[in-house]
Amino acid sequence: MTRIITAAGLIDAGGAAGPSAITVEGDRITAVRALAPGEAHDDVLVLPALANAHDHARSLRTSSIGGFGRPLETWLHRLQLFGSVDPWLASVAPFGRALLGGQGASMVHYTRVQGLTDFVTEAKEVARAASDVGLRIAFGIAMRDANPLVYGESGPILEALSPEARAEVEARFLAKPLPVAEQLARVDAVAAAIASPMVDVQYGPNGVQWSTPALLEGIAEASAHTGRRVHMHLLETRYQREWADRHFPGGIARHLKEIGLLSPRLTLAHCTWASPEDLELIAESGATISVNTSSNLALRSGLAPVAAMIKAGCKVGLGIDGQAFDEDDDLLREMRLVWSLHAGWGFDKEISTTDVMQAVFTAGHRTLNSPVTGRIEAGAPADLVILDRAALDDDALMEVPPVELLFARASGRHLKETLVAGRSVVRDGAVTGVDLAAVHRELRAAMRGQVEARSAFRAALPELEAVICRHFSDRLGCC
Repeated sequence: MTRIITAAGLIDAGGAAGPSAITVEGDRITAVRALAPGEAHDDVLVLPALANAHDHARSLRTSSIGGFGRPLETWLHRLQLFGSVDPWLASVAPFGRALLGGQGASMVHYTRVQGLTDFVTEAKEVARAASDVGLRIAFGIAMRDANPLVYGESGPILEALSPEARAEVEARFLAKPLPVAEQLARVDAVAAAIASPMVDVQYGPNGVQWSTPALLEGIAEASAHTGRRVHMHLLETRYQREWADRHFPGGIARHLKEIGLLSPRLTLAHCTWASPEDLELIAESGATISVNTSSNLALRSGLAPVAAMIKAGCKVGLGIDGQAFDEDDDLLREMRLVWSLHAGWGFDKEISTTDVMQAVFTAGHRTLNSPVTGRIEAGAPADLVILDRAALDDDALMEVPPVELLFARASGRHLKETLVAGRSVVRDGAVTGVDLAAVHRELRAAMRGQVEARSAFRAALPELEAVICRHFSDRLGCC
């Protein structure tokens, strides 16, 4: 089937172009031509579909369980307040929201297992959810085997709790981790079950502080052998920085290089507290950093040194991390936030809009093994975001460059249509593959039905959080 999209303008990794016609056949763009002056076109802007380079596909907003404004080190434990629900239902909701926020591809660092079936069966349901809505995903399988409560021994934390709180914490966080060989084998099993041109399976170690040396070294060896990518958090908070400096005085990035993990196959989420030396080694290795600005603000983690990353030559993508500024998975707004915070002050120019567009149009897609190149050109995948230009410029006082309008005010509400692999997955503000409103109603009902069952853990949380705060205040000041 052939379709011709006419537009007032195009914006891609190469810059902006004027009125154009894009011919789509099947899942590919077959031609792009400039329109002649006066030739009719729709009043829209066309962009490559955006890539979310770091996310967890969280089913509902974490402020709904009291997570707003809490540091990561206590916020993570609070996620246990979410009940376990059908994995298709838990996944299709965030996948649909991702599409409505301009995303065509997203990382799913799968750290929240529903656990109602075996893992491979659950992974198949996640992949089915992505297929039903039409989203490209990378499925990063969470892997960890250390430090379940804080970055260090759990014993002192448990000893400081009341017997009732301790019982709840032990039951939820202190299960024996899978052996390294079994964790690696699980990745292979999932890849055999769900890997496809639309689903890329990756190793997903949670982070250095949550992994034994044997686990990270095993992943590095397996990645080198299979060519499979690795997706991992690094230096998200100042408490992780302090831990890393104590355990790796020669530098955490240097350690990752020494064990063979720092490579072009690696994506590092956050790097909020990366040092200049870390950035130099990351750039040299060809690894990619996923910056997660809204998440870092929501969890009080800090502002990543984005300008320094780019100046060092690091490859940079943008992620939402399940914590977009309005908790709505809007990557268009996230682009604007990143530029606003890191472009520089006054006449200083630290990063450009081009840097940000390269992150979401090109670098992010590479981290997901997506075929999207960031260019709207013949031969490229037909993964496109179509924005309502008239709504974007509803004042219509004078001609304004479309990139300025994009970074001044664009958000998901301006989205007219999204194509992924040639399929129209969003049209006129709605996801075409599922009834997203009905999905959210069912999901919320399922979650509400499990709130009471977690009342004992909810009662224990203030005590656990106070103990964890004291633990970290001994190091860098209270969280």
